[in-house]
Amino acid sequence: MTKQRAIYLKCLDCAAGDRTEVLFCTIFDCPLWHYRCGYHSSSKKYRNRMERAFQTFTQIAAELREEGLNTGNFLQNDAQARFSKGNRRKKDCGREEEPVQGRTDF
Repeated sequence: MTKQRAIYLKCLDCAAGDRTEVLFCTIFDCPLWHYRCGYHSSSKKYRNRMERAFQTFTQIAAELREEGLNTGNFLQNDAQARFSKGNRRKKDCGREEEPVQGRTDF
C-alpha cells in the first residue's frame, strides 16, 4: 500500500466512509488535510478536482458558502487555511487555544 492510499483510507475512516466528506473536509489543521485526495493540495490535479467538485456538488457548496467558505479556502496554502474563519474545529470548540506558560516561540 502506498503512503497516499494509506492517508486516503485514514481520511475515509475519519469521515465515516463518506468520500464526499473527505473531499470537502474543513479540518484544515489536520496534518493529513493537504494529502486527503491522494495528492498534495498544491498540485494541478487537486485544483482541478476541487473546482469540479464545487460545480458538481452544488448543495454542499451552498452549505459551505453559508459557513463563509468557498473554493479559495480549499486552494490556499497551509498557513492561510489553518486560520480561515471557516475552520469547523475552532468553531466547534468555541474557544481559542491558550498559550503555554513560559513559551515565547509562538
